[in-house]
Amino acid sequence: MMSALPMIPLAVGANRVVRGVRVEHVCGDPGLSTELDRALSHRIIEAAIRAIQTPVDGPTEFIPADTAADKEAASVS
Repeated sequence: MMSALPMIPLAVGANRVVRGVRVEHVCGDPGLSTELDRALSHRIIEAAIRAIQTPVDGPTEFIPADTAADKEAASVS
């Protein structure tokens, strides 16, 4: 499951939760440039693929990897 509020699915026992960005835009941020939004979407999807491939014993949160794009976006905001 992808969620911008991962504590909710984790609390109800979802085995794999991928942290998203915002409730209305889980897999991206329309406030970013096209290139930064695409890079963010790719990282979230890569985290989801990693989550599917990883054996887990219980509720586990997967957080997309940080990159230079995150730092650049943070400095713009």
